[in-house]
Amino acid sequence: MNSRTIVILALFGLAALAGCAGAGSNACDFLAGQEACARPSLSAGTPGPQVAAAWFFGNAIDSDYERRFLALLANNQLGAMDRANGTGPFGRNRRDVQNRDFQATYSTLRQLAGPVANAHLPPASGGGGDGHFDGRWRVSRQTLYIDAAARASASKTFDFSGLQARSTEIVVRQAGQQPADIEGSCDGALAIRAAGASRTIAAGAAFRLRLSSENDTVSLFPADDLNRCTARIRSSLAPTGAPLTIRREETADPALASLDSRYQRCPVPDGVGLDALERAFYAGRWLSQTCAMPIGEPTLLRKSRDGFNAKVEALMGAPLSDAAIDKGDPELPLDFSKAPRLKLIYLSSLEFKADFSGRIIERLIRHHAALGAKVRIMVTDVLERDKDDAMLQRLAAEFPNVELQEYRWLADHGAPIDEQISQLHKTHHIKMLATLAQDPARSRVIIGGRNIHDGFLFHRPIDLSRYPDLEQYGKTDGLSLNYYSNWSDFDIEFADRAMVETLAAHLSTIWLRDADTNLARPFSIPFHGDGLPSGNARHFISVPYEDDHALEAYFVELVDAAQHHIQIVNPYLNLTPSLARAFDRALARGVKIDIVGRIDLKGDIGGRFLTALNKLFVEKYGDRIDIREFKAPDVVLHSKIMLIDEKLVAISSVNLNNRSFFHDSENGMMVLDPAFYARMKPVYDDYLAHSNPVSTKLTIPWAYRLLFDEAWVRQAF
Repeated sequence: MNSRTIVILALFGLAALAGCAGAGSNACDFLAGQEACARPSLSAGTPGPQVAAAWFFGNAIDSDYERRFLALLANNQLGAMDRANGTGPFGRNRRDVQNRDFQATYSTLRQLAGPVANAHLPPASGGGGDGHFDGRWRVSRQTLYIDAAARASASKTFDFSGLQARSTEIVVRQAGQQPADIEGSCDGALAIRAAGASRTIAAGAAFRLRLSSENDTVSLFPADDLNRCTARIRSSLAPTGAPLTIRREETADPALASLDSRYQRCPVPDGVGLDALERAFYAGRWLSQTCAMPIGEPTLLRKSRDGFNAKVEALMGAPLSDAAIDKGDPELPLDFSKAPRLKLIYLSSLEFKADFSGRIIERLIRHHAALGAKVRIMVTDVLERDKDDAMLQRLAAEFPNVELQEYRWLADHGAPIDEQISQLHKTHHIKMLATLAQDPARSRVIIGGRNIHDGFLFHRPIDLSRYPDLEQYGKTDGLSLNYYSNWSDFDIEFADRAMVETLAAHLSTIWLRDADTNLARPFSIPFHGDGLPSGNARHFISVPYEDDHALEAYFVELVDAAQHHIQIVNPYLNLTPSLARAFDRALARGVKIDIVGRIDLKGDIGGRFLTALNKLFVEKYGDRIDIREFKAPDVVLHSKIMLIDEKLVAISSVNLNNRSFFHDSENGMMVLDPAFYARMKPVYDDYLAHSNPVSTKLTIPWAYRLLFDEAWVRQAF
């Protein structure tokens, strides 16, 4: 990557844009001379020369992958410009902006972003193979949790990532009750911001910072040439200080940096002789997806205990017995004699609860953290309660090689009311446990719909009153974060080394997203291939507010490609307008659609609203679609499965609602293989056997009808 490309990518930094979410101080504000810090504002009020700098966006770049990425970033910057200036969807004609350079910049960005409007990404020239992306485009922000009482005298090491970052921030957060002082020095310049003031510490000079009250924070901004800090954490519990080493991750662990920077070049057949479903499967998209890989012989995890024990076995080497689970003791003895030696653990979940399930998984992760494994945990901030936060933050404080990201989406300044409200419910909905072992044969990856929550394991809340640090659930109407339902779900587990490593690398694009906007880089670029690719399975990750709702376009295309039969297992039935039209087209051409759902979602968060939306779906489609209700007693369906024409299978986190296609990040596996469909058909039949036909004679309160007549309200669900 040449210096011109680095400058171009630097100009695409999103956080410094006028009107951008979460804009604030970063390394560029404190450290002079940092590479990739030039950032033009795109506000109409900005002086012309600064706006004109955005013309660099149109310069030549090194690769088709970078061109694809720049198109996505340009598309998002157009949105930022519109918000900053009230143009486009916010009502103001952009030609009313009396600024020549603004108009030139807007036109250039629109030209670069133009291809994003097309569902398919045109194949590039050249051949296949993996590449590695090193452009500096994002804001990196990670949290170092400090608890002076957590292994008070033990040596600790924290790695920060500056990979692909134009600005790197380490938020040092007090996670305990004991005041702590951190003293040390670094091999490069370090900017420190605390209590509204900032200072810069030269390389080799001593620094000191103090964390007093609970949740007290100090921000560190390492310079480009800073690779290591050596410090001590002093407190009344450790007056002489506990050693703390802070390292630049890409320098300390180049193998991990290689995994984190990976992208793929995927062959796309010319389409001759392919049917519509095959063309849809192999197409290049703006949706982030892997190349097609052999599906192999994955393990299908239909039963609740099988799903939980698959995670346990991936971490401990053996499952828990039924008797151990029945006992419900989160402090039961764990036998690590058969545990694999792990290098990296990824755990991505909507939520990670401090209950029996969460405590067992936390203890398993703790074992590997103590042996030095790198652990990366991603959850949704708005769904984590105090005890959940305390459990995970305590783990991260005791072992700083456990890094925790609590996802929260922030609307742009000046965004409309529906986007402001969506801050309360936009979630990280990607489900994956990936364990990379020193012996690759023991690596595993599990994806599907289950979260870390006792509701996916036990029929009813178990008594945890003996453990004050854990959640004691109660039955609710779904309007509380103390909600509890017993969910029936489905996961799939892979043990193939190439599959595990590829899915872990794919998830790294989310881990290394831009901290201010949650935008992530794409994982692949298509090229013209010769013949049909050998693989038949592709993993996708959707960030709908980045990729112009590419997942919705994909599902619409799959439904449009169906010729005979679509079979669906999904509890949430609030179709987007585009997907509803695709359903209508499929039904009009004679495609049979069968759905096993759960119309009554009482017990889920917002269950009354969700039930009303499901009833509206039944009211519209009940006479044309065979809709059945999953009726296991007191069990809420949570699986997300789609089968098309006895050859394509989708297993994912994706609900058939507006949230999955407009708001939440999602992931899943698409498999184009009649043999795999044959494996999945008994799973579908089992759901069918535990369901009853849905009556079309439904009562929907007028208040819900009135509420959901508003398009922006329906889109929130």
